[in-house]
Amino acid sequence: MKFWEKLNLLMNITSTNNSRLARSISLDASFISRLRRGLREPVLNADYVSGMARYFSHKCSSDYQKAALGEAIGSSSNLRLQDFDSLSEVIHSWLLEEHGKESEIIEDFLVGVSGFRFTKAPPVTPADINHAFAGFKSGVEILYGVEGKQNAVIAFLSLILKSPRPCTLLLYSDEDMGWLTEDPGFTAKWALLLQQVIRGGNRIKIIHTVNRRFDEMLAAIKGWVPIYMTGHIEPYYYPKIRDGIFRRTLFIAPDIAATTSSSIGSETANNANFFFTDKTTIDALIKEYHDFLALCRPLMHIFTPHHKEEYLSILAEFEQEQADSIIKTDMPTNLTMPADVAQTILSRIDTPDRDFLLSYQLKRSEAFISALQQQRHTEIFPLPDLENILSGRAMVSFSDLLGNTHTFYTPEEFYKHLRNIVGLLKEYHNYIVILTEDRISEGCLLYVKEDVGVLVGKTSLPSVVFAINESHMNAAFWDYLRVMQNQESSRPEHKALTIARLEALAARLEEKLIDISG
Repeated sequence: MKFWEKLNLLMNITSTNNSRLARSISLDASFISRLRRGLREPVLNADYVSGMARYFSHKCSSDYQKAALGEAIGSSSNLRLQDFDSLSEVIHSWLLEEHGKESEIIEDFLVGVSGFRFTKAPPVTPADINHAFAGFKSGVEILYGVEGKQNAVIAFLSLILKSPRPCTLLLYSDEDMGWLTEDPGFTAKWALLLQQVIRGGNRIKIIHTVNRRFDEMLAAIKGWVPIYMTGHIEPYYYPKIRDGIFRRTLFIAPDIAATTSSSIGSETANNANFFFTDKTTIDALIKEYHDFLALCRPLMHIFTPHHKEEYLSILAEFEQEQADSIIKTDMPTNLTMPADVAQTILSRIDTPDRDFLLSYQLKRSEAFISALQQQRHTEIFPLPDLENILSGRAMVSFSDLLGNTHTFYTPEEFYKHLRNIVGLLKEYHNYIVILTEDRISEGCLLYVKEDVGVLVGKTSLPSVVFAINESHMNAAFWDYLRVMQNQESSRPEHKALTIARLEALAARLEEKLIDISG
């Protein structure tokens, strides 16, 4: 059972409505409604889940309620003997058993993104391409089972490589992905061919399936990072829930080839896979694909240093949304950078847009200060290393999206930035800094606004930012950072201790600067 199914069962057993549960655990009834409909998923250690477990353990007091719950959990013989605390633990574990590793899944995704490096792939030889068409006739071919699907896909990509003109590939599949992932040799060959297709100037539109399990979805996105990094891909998703019974694959290269297949559930072992080179058939499949695409939404926007203007536009739109936000990164963010520091840093960046960027930064900082009147903003980063600051190795966040390479703080600039952060912490109740020891996602930016969207960025060269607004992914990343926030800042004296640590670093840095200048 999924979380929303378990929650509905508990609410039905105890005759609880959304408002009553929301009041008991200090949440909005609308949030409970989203959880019940599967529009939002919790993560491990979410405070409200333990609150739910305590609430339902109180309400499941009769034998018939415990019997119904025990049947669902699979331990009906023991539930009737459980005391309140024990029953609460049982319900809590049961509610989260499908989601207990979600934080690990997100961390694995972030590590994969931050650690990505381009590697030069060996070229595909004419012999490789010609081998893919051995025995193929013109018009239509029918190939069977997993091996047939693999052969059809290899032939599809190979034919694109033979074409003298680049095109935009149209890709969609919600079929079981075992054909692609279970044979490492085939996976490597598929990835090599796809990279060659992209390097040949072709582009891709792909409709992702977001009603796969969360780990499958993130694994799929992580697997596409090399292609995303090229900036030649447009990912979309269908926003409504599908039953997953009747599944479809459409891979189309206009005027070149198409391969299609259908399956029931996850059964693909003996299914027919059709490979077309007939233009009339390809045109009909293009129409089918575009009809489906019209019902879809962009899954994410991808920004590299080649897309500076588009990135700044999306960033401004994202930050204008009125919602609480949490950002985790390796360094203090540019949001809290004082104006004179922004000016001196931009003076060292090789760009003709210097005046525009300074104006943009000042407006961004003003909007940030204004938003703190109503919205909570939390920044999570490790305490900067004094030696890195003094040696000029403290990197300005995403500076290569502004110029051609990374830019670094001078010690004086970093000192001023630190003092500004301390001033903001003292002045604004809604501004929170968490100095974390967690280095798991080093090299990544994770910036989330509740119920708005998420920015995932790779901060090392080559940098890239993914802007995602799909609701399930937004909720998962938000809950991931909320757990981290609650664990780190649960003590009342937390803010005072953070200020003291930042002031101590600033004082040591000031002493070193005086020694250097003296």
